[in-house]
Amino acid sequence: MIPGPLTRIRVDRRHLPAAALLVLFAAASPGIARADPLDRCLADLRAQAPGHRVSVADFDRLTAGVQILERVVTSRASQAEVVDSWWDYVPRLVDERRVREGREVAARWGETMAAVEARYGVDRSIFTAIWGVETNYGAIQGALPLLDVWVTRACTEQRPLWRANVFASLRLLRDGTVSTEEFIGSWGGAFGLTQFIPTSYEELGVDGDDDGRVDLVGSVPDALASTANHLARRSRWSPGVPPAIEVRVPAGLLAGVPPLDEAWSKDDVRPLSQWARAGVAAAGGESLDSSGAARASLFFPAGAQGPAFLVTSNFNALIAYNQSTKYALSVALLARRISGAERTVEQAWPTDDPGLGRDDIRRLQELLLARGHDIGAADGIPGPRTRDAVRAEQRRLGLPEDGRTGERVLRALADPS
Repeated sequence: MIPGPLTRIRVDRRHLPAAALLVLFAAASPGIARADPLDRCLADLRAQAPGHRVSVADFDRLTAGVQILERVVTSRASQAEVVDSWWDYVPRLVDERRVREGREVAARWGETMAAVEARYGVDRSIFTAIWGVETNYGAIQGALPLLDVWVTRACTEQRPLWRANVFASLRLLRDGTVSTEEFIGSWGGAFGLTQFIPTSYEELGVDGDDDGRVDLVGSVPDALASTANHLARRSRWSPGVPPAIEVRVPAGLLAGVPPLDEAWSKDDVRPLSQWARAGVAAAGGESLDSSGAARASLFFPAGAQGPAFLVTSNFNALIAYNQSTKYALSVALLARRISGAERTVEQAWPTDDPGLGRDDIRRLQELLLARGHDIGAADGIPGPRTRDAVRAEQRRLGLPEDGRTGERVLRALADPS
């Protein structure tokens, strides 16, 4: 039973789980949309609007019908960067199809990419990899109405940046910078080919094709130039420095590194030449930079038993683009593959059940469909219904019921004998 009117509930929403937030916003009316807490939040935002270069009239016109989106609230608790293991996350983002398509778009847009690289000093493979990781080279840009997304985030999370993005969204719509139809994107509030949030669009968007407007939804030159501009200006990208180099580490430097947990010696930053003298060697056989110009620290994403990397200031630059070490390393590894590397990592991940790329996930989904599971289309994206079906098959097969789309359950279903 929900206690009393919402006006009597005194809570700090910053520390509430997603389910509790939904209860708060649903309690005042049968539906989530336009419940009293939303009205109060909108009234607060409305009062602040003139201070953010949005008139009250424009605020009222553009927010009419805005809703709290349940998917945005619940998705916070299930972000892949948080819940997925390294050996699930990296193989799914750096799979052979994304590598192949990355090389294809790099060839198709080579002239544009060369110009962007020359202007901003960011290696073309990096912003190509970001394009691939963010939207699969533009194929999947998200479908949620972004003004609703940002109102949801601003009203359910106490962060000034979220409110700033509400007002930035309103300015983009008011000025016709984006249309309502194209102002759609992810649950996190990003949109366009390389997934900018509205405040970043305003601050860092670039007219890369010189047509007089910044179009990050439909213009590849604009999106790539804006991404490189973001890395160069906000993230302080260092030209010519790789974000991450896989290395082999001598036993003496492994002391204190946990066997399986992520570890990063952020305070021990040395020139690459010093790491080489300490016995650290590039896993792929190439020599570490002998100039001593680039500096790096040791990063063990899956502990001492997994791959090890020297990560530079450009690794931090990628984290500044998307706040996740998993994301940053995946972009770095995909960029290396796009540039011609044959393998994603030299040292295997410490698991006997590696994760799958999208083609193998699609194959697994086809096997689940053949067994009668209602999971929708076999699209290579392991959503909740796919995970539930995997869990059911794991139960039948006597495997751990974790819902993971890994090699073990794929092998078991592909070869039932």
